Amino acid sequence: MKKIKLNSTLEHKSSGYSPYNIEVEKVITLYGKEFEKMRDCPINDNPYITEHSDLMYMDGDTAHCLLFLDANGRDGILVEAEGFGYARKSQFIPNARAIIEQNDFTTGEIKLHAELKAMADSITELAHTGQKAFSFEDMLGDANLKAFMIQAVAEMLDRRSDIAEVRDNYLDITGQPDFTVIAKSVQEMKLYCPLEIKAEPQYDEDEDFDYDNYEVIPSSCAGGCEDEINEAIEKYSETEEKHRGLMLYYDEDSPVNEKVVSAFPSVEIRNGELVGVLTCQVTEPLTDSEMAEFKHWWEGQAADGYVSKRIMLKRSRMC
Repeated sequence: MKKIKLNSTLEHKSSGYSPYNIEVEKVITLYGKEFEKMRDCPINDNPYITEHSDLMYMDGDTAHCLLFLDANGRDGILVEAEGFGYARKSQFIPNARAIIEQNDFTTGEIKLHAELKAMADSITELAHTGQKAFSFEDMLGDANLKAFMIQAVAEMLDRRSDIAEVRDNYLDITGQPDFTVIAKSVQEMKLYCPLEIKAEPQYDEDEDFDYDNYEVIPSSCAGGCEDEINEAIEKYSETEEKHRGLMLYYDEDSPVNEKVVSAFPSVEIRNGELVGVLTCQVTEPLTDSEMAEFKHWWEGQAADGYVSKRIMLKRSRMC
């Protein structure tokens, strides 16, 4: 057995445990320092708890809770706030992400895992008889792994919020499609942000130029560079970003990753000012907490310089 490593709390000389029946109503991913704040100060007021207070309540012996997940790790915090704005009842959950992943296993995934384990057990048994060389085809036997894989993928697609319809057409006939998948229709959403624009100061050609001397100028003076900047952004983009843009790098466990199909950065002229813009295709509106999460992520992308907050431009191209 592989050694298990996890973060957890330990009670000193505990006299016993009285677990609740728990139903997790929603999983909320916390970014940046938000998870650490909740972990270290759970009785402080928290806007995420306040926003979802209606989802937390007791029903007999069952506690309906929120599970807050660390975006940068695998741990979580289970909360039943009892109508308050802080974690009145809470529990640190080590390796909570694994619990979520296990809970999300489809019937097809369970069947596929069972077949793979059976293959590993069979190989182990034969290895103890002296056999050393094995081929995958020999280990398959009568198992139809392709059918299990298709079933698992179809079930995963059917659970996604951005897919309208999924049909498993698998008949093991060459040339016949294995799936019919219809995506939900999308609508456009744009997020705007200000730009800090710097220009090279005028200097003689034989004069040494200090790059720390760029001058901050009004964004209204950079309107003529809109096309040039957008061309540079497109050129900088990776091939893998063709369909989803920056959403390719979003947390795959967040509901936002399914609601926001794509997100592409660019610049636009608005009211005479050059501004940054993130053009998104969404299948349905984001909740307040999801929008806060998405904006926080976009601020981080902008701060890291994907759409550079410092656009270095020649003064000759300025107004």
